Amino acid sequence: MPLTVMEVLKTLPRTNCGDCGQATCLAFATRVIKEGEELTRCPHLTEAAQAMAGDISSQQVAGGGRRRESIAIALEALQEKVAPLDFAALADGVGASFGELDGCPYVGLMYFGQVIRVFKDKVCYPEGVEANPWDAILLYNYLASQGGEEATGIWITYQSLPNSVSKTKTLKRLEAELAAHFAGKQKDLEAATARLGGEPVKVAEDADLQLVFRPLPKVPVLLLFWEADPEEDFPAKLHYLFDGNVGDYLDLESLLFLVEQLSNRLMA
Repeated sequence: MPLTVMEVLKTLPRTNCGDCGQATCLAFATRVIKEGEELTRCPHLTEAAQAMAGDISSQQVAGGGRRRESIAIALEALQEKVAPLDFAALADGVGASFGELDGCPYVGLMYFGQVIRVFKDKVCYPEGVEANPWDAILLYNYLASQGGEEATGIWITYQSLPNSVSKTKTLKRLEAELAAHFAGKQKDLEAATARLGGEPVKVAEDADLQLVFRPLPKVPVLLLFWEADPEEDFPAKLHYLFDGNVGDYLDLESLLFLVEQLSNRLMA
């Protein structure tokens, strides 16, 4: 029998600390079973929960629980949302190109340096790039925005976005993991950012590295990095900032996923 929400909850600390990005342990357990959230997002797993993580992953791969169903439902809902849209008209607003294949319209989107063709009912990846349904959900959300104003040049924090309080801890965890990964290895971070097309800028007076990435055409992401200083007992620190109009293009969940993808690519 598939594992249930209550079985997962019994193995969690049940302190409702919010370090996983959810307000309560019950909400987190529900997302693990019904939405495919990774159990390891909880940094305080009990031994029983750690042992259960592999079982849950196997269950999801086999189609148990709700992960596949949830992804499929989300994709279908977004495809229905963009189906009435005029791709030729919206392409410029999202920084994409317009094309047709066998009479089917699509937009060509630059996503982390590679052109992805997004049709109204499918996403086509370049040869050698593994299809990821979460990427598809992000891209359809981006198209559904139909574009907005050009970049304001004003950088804001994630927590300054409306209704972001419950998700801010997830971003802080991503920032802390990336800072720890490159602590004492600023040259490695510089090499990784060059590989991903990071452009040097000058925004903060004291940051050791300041780079802008464009994982999506109209969604610039600013990375600020302060190298560790062992003599001053100063740990490495990193922050992500976003353009003031980012909310016109992505919802909070999609923005977090985009940052997670950027972090993973930098550490690869």
